[in-house]
Amino acid sequence: MVNVKEKDFIEIDYLAKIKDTNELFDATYEEAAKKLNPKVNHAHYGAKIICVGQGHILSYLEKQLIEKEVEKTYIIELTQEQGFGKKDLSLMKIINTTILTKQKITPFPGLQINASGMIGTIRTVNGGRTIVDFNHPLAGRGLVYEIKINRLIINSKEKLGSLIQNVLGIHDHDYEIKIENNKTEIKTNIKINKEHQELLIKKAKELIPELTEIKIN
Repeated sequence: MVNVKEKDFIEIDYLAKIKDTNELFDATYEEAAKKLNPKVNHAHYGAKIICVGQGHILSYLEKQLIEKEVEKTYIIELTQEQGFGKKDLSLMKIINTTILTKQKITPFPGLQINASGMIGTIRTVNGGRTIVDFNHPLAGRGLVYEIKINRLIINSKEKLGSLIQNVLGIHDHDYEIKIENNKTEIKTNIKINKEHQELLIKKAKELIPELTEIKIN
């Protein structure tokens, strides 16, 4: 029996639903996701590798995986506080509708807009006033995760690939990893600024100490 510890790299699959409506909002299982919600974008489905305790998934969910057994499936419920937080009424903003129409935006309930770098969802449009909700779309909702811990990751290349995807937010088709005698070269077709390169290298050396040298090109 293998149990998960903090800083372990593990591969997981999951279905994530809103508790009171049973509506799917995230998944790694493509076929299951299509059946539950055909509107979901299925571009990047597949098992996800995370490092436990590094914030790659919701903090509460991550903590619940510690000491859980590998190759088993668990149902984990999250309150609104444990998920994306309670609704903050101060993030409900009234915007003059003409401001939006001048930007060639036709407002309607459910439309997501970008206002000064913040993503908001239009809740109501009434005459000359539009109410925009800048809370996270899942704020105030209880969540249910059905999560399977597939395996413990021991391969250094898989671990590093997970960090690249979770720290930098890029997909596996955008980078290549070469490891020889624990010296590592990462080639990517996406420009990574110096600050993010340093963060990735620092995390990799901390969590994958067998990699003695890491270069990013």
